[in-house]
Amino acid sequence: MDSLGLVFLGVIALASLVQGAFLVGLAFGGLRIARRMGEIQKSVETEIRPAIDDVSRLACNLASVSELAMQQAQRLESVVVHTVNRVDEVRTQVRAAVDRPLDSFRDVTAVLKGVRRGLDVYQRLGGLAAQRQGATRRYAEDEHLFI
Repeated sequence: MDSLGLVFLGVIALASLVQGAFLVGLAFGGLRIARRMGEIQKSVETEIRPAIDDVSRLACNLASVSELAMQQAQRLESVVVHTVNRVDEVRTQVRAAVDRPLDSFRDVTAVLKGVRRGLDVYQRLGGLAAQRQGATRRYAEDEHLFI
């Protein structure tokens, strides 16, 4: 049993050496990966960080431009509203100024229509000649007025 134990002990020792070599290789691989990650981090810091800073600055500038554009739009809207109100006021004033002279013309035309209608009625009744003869004045349309 002594030789069988020795073989097993040799196998165990060999397995321990293989494990140790594997662990040393794993440690070197880990160090290499850590160095590589450090290089990547440095390159990110040196190359990408300025770009990220630029993007942040750009976003800030866009926000301020957006705010200024919104303020200008509000100012423009208030100017347009003010202009529309002023145009309405001017239109009302112009209409009032034009209607005043036209009202007097309307009154004159109404008086002239009344005089013309009076003359028509007077002529239908026969005028002065019918008054001299003593003829009765009648309208043909008067019949419906009497019940």
